[in-house]
Amino acid sequence: MNKYMEEFEAALNKVTEKVLDEAGYETDNVHRKLANYGRILMDLAVTTKNDELSNIMSRVGDALTRYGTTFGPRSLEELVKKTETTPNVIKKLLAHAENVAKSQSAISTDHEQGGLDDEGDDEFTQASDDEMAAMADKAARSAS
Repeated sequence: MNKYMEEFEAALNKVTEKVLDEAGYETDNVHRKLANYGRILMDLAVTTKNDELSNIMSRVGDALTRYGTTFGPRSLEELVKKTETTPNVIKKLLAHAENVAKSQSAISTDHEQGGLDDEGDDEFTQASDDEMAAMADKAARSAS
């Protein structure tokens, strides 16, 4: 069990090291990040087809949103006990939630910078005049 605890703490430190560095080791930001990962896991649990995995994701997600609060888990041991899962599974779910958070952030940043165009009226979605003329010629030839 101690090996799992060490692995989990190392994984958690890796996941949260950027936040810790930016925040000057303020735990509030760590708790916000864990809560965000918890919400991501709960959102993913809704669309997961495997019921057992969905239940684990929602339990871990719920516990992460309450991590460090009065009635929430305050350590890995409490998190394992409250979620009824292993530290290894929790570590994998945290890593998955981190990857999802990174990709959501990248998409959001790309959209803010004008990379995602949801208008649908650019030059790639409408036929050019030459293409329209070629289609009209083709239709005329097939009609005669």
